[in-house]
This record gives sequence, C-alpha cells and structure tokens, in this order.
Amino acid sequence: MTASGAAVLVPHVDGPDADGFYGVTFGGDGHNVGYGRMLARAEGDHVARVRFETGRRAANVVGAVHGGFMLSCLDQALFIGPVRMGRLESAGRAVTLSLSTQFLAPGRPDLPLDCVIEIAGETGKLMFLRGQMEQEGRALLTFQATLRKITPRVA
Repeated sequence: MTASGAAVLVPHVDGPDADGFYGVTFGGDGHNVGYGRMLARAEGDHVARVRFETGRRAANVVGAVHGGFMLSCLDQALFIGPVRMGRLESAGRAVTLSLSTQFLAPGRPDLPLDCVIEIAGETGKLMFLRGQMEQEGRALLTFQATLRKITPRVA
C-alpha cells in the first residue's frame, strides 16, 4: 500500500475466486480503503474484469445490493480495469467525465460483483468505456463512461 492512497496491484492473491486476478489495495486513509477485497484481471487487450466483495455492508433495506454501493464500485472499476490492461499508468492518472448507468436487476449481497469493462475507443486525452456489472453471468447494470486522461504538469 502507498501513503498517497494510490491503488496498487498485487500479483499473488489466494482464494477460490482469485484465478488469474491481481489483488487491488489502496494506501492512505481516504474513502478508497473501505472497499474491502478487490480483484482485477485483463481478459484481452481491451477488456478487464474487476471483482468486488459484497456482504451485509453492501445491502439495502430490502436485502439486495445497494445501488449506491454498485455505483461506487463501478467508479473504481473504471480506473482499475484500464490500469490492469496497461492502458493507464495508474488510477490517479484520469478522472471521470461522464457515467451513464442502466440498472437491470437486483444484486445479491452474498455473491461478489464483477464489473466487465471494455475500452470502446481512445484518443490522446479521452478513453471511452462500456460494459456491465454482473453476478454469476447475470447482468445487474450496464454502463457507458468517458475518462479524461491527466498528463503530468511540466514545472
């Protein structure tokens, strides 16, 4: 972990659902450290999968996964996926410009959430993403997003 709060991908993770995944950890004491176990793997040059633990902390009042929890995980996945694909240097090298989601079905808090991210297009400063969040192959939400890549400032 880093003191700055940046995401770090750790190549050796254990568990029955960790095949081919890298673990994701955050440094610092900000919002990101509250996500719990996160895993990421590339599934091609333009596709990645980011997996989030759920549990009781992710449930809403009717016992399904809270939509706000899903959106928060999705926003993290928008950065972690491209980092794992080698398309972003780090999660801190881009910002979300737009995000459009369509909720399709309720999620179960006893199963992990998988966010499948595809890079649909890319320019020098913009990255266009689409994909879905799923559990056991069932789509819970679909999304489209635009990221703005940040270039280091020259002093």
